[in-house]
Amino acid sequence: MLADRDHAAFRERIERCRTFALVTHVNPDGDALGSEIGLADYLRARGREVVIVNHDPVPESLAFLDFGGTELRTYDAGRDDAVLAAVDRIVLLDNSAPDRLGALEGPLRRWADRVTCIDHHPTRGTPWAESLLDVGASATALLIHELLREAGYRPGRGAAEALYVGIATDTGFFRFNSTSPRVLRTAAELLELGVDAASCYREIYERNSPSFTRLLGLALAGLQLDADGRVVSVRITPEMVASAGANGADVSEMSTPLLAIDGVRIAVLFRELPDGRVKVSLRSKGQLDVHRLALGFGGGGHRNASGIVTEGTLEAVARRVLHEAVALARSGEGASQ
Repeated sequence: MLADRDHAAFRERIERCRTFALVTHVNPDGDALGSEIGLADYLRARGREVVIVNHDPVPESLAFLDFGGTELRTYDAGRDDAVLAAVDRIVLLDNSAPDRLGALEGPLRRWADRVTCIDHHPTRGTPWAESLLDVGASATALLIHELLREAGYRPGRGAAEALYVGIATDTGFFRFNSTSPRVLRTAAELLELGVDAASCYREIYERNSPSFTRLLGLALAGLQLDADGRVVSVRITPEMVASAGANGADVSEMSTPLLAIDGVRIAVLFRELPDGRVKVSLRSKGQLDVHRLALGFGGGGHRNASGIVTEGTLEAVARRVLHEAVALARSGEGASQ
């Protein structure tokens, strides 16, 4: 958990600054957006001016989240660099790695002396002036809720729902190894504030479009098994996406049915991006650490859920990543589930 001095530093920062910009990683997920909404709710309640500036827009599956009147911008250098330059403090949430900021990396490096980073990911060293990091936390939203609790603040229902979504999605709705008594206690507190857990799940996971479902079928039809069935992988090409009519679909959760295959320990999803790069989603069971595998390719994430975006052809990237995945699956790590 964050030390008492971290909580004190957080409260002092709020008292000293009047204007804030909240930022997160590219392709924001539930934890990123939930953390931003939860912190923005607190700051606005304290009379602070807050704007959220993200590299990418809110994905459709999370469009139900309530930003509570906080201004949300998709980064445009000509417009938003002036905003970032003018605020008293920039808070970087759910990400400590500059290379996961996309076009925002340059501006945040430029004003790194005014950046506070709050994150639960392992860090490779960062330029930020201040970092509140807890790699033992299941989600950044958990850290935000704890910071708010220590400050004596009770979030509104919309912010509570966003924080719950952040925690729930980063723990696979409480089925990943990161599910701890600490995170379940926090989830219970948020439910007591009026969060509807079933509704959150439906909004995120039970609103798939027909085009997404067609793409899922195409991907699963071509699955490949390696390491005696311990590693499963699928490939998604632009042609498959076009055929399914699934442009812009978030395919990261396609790993879930792959991991459900009996005997599979590691699931790998390769997607060829329109710019020629390849996005790799890695999921694992037990103690098998796909985060270490991702780091070797410039990626990152968590022990059981990580990602990579890299240059190369689909087949070349698949060959290199699967070589490491097979070696990891055969290493004997994580024999217990």
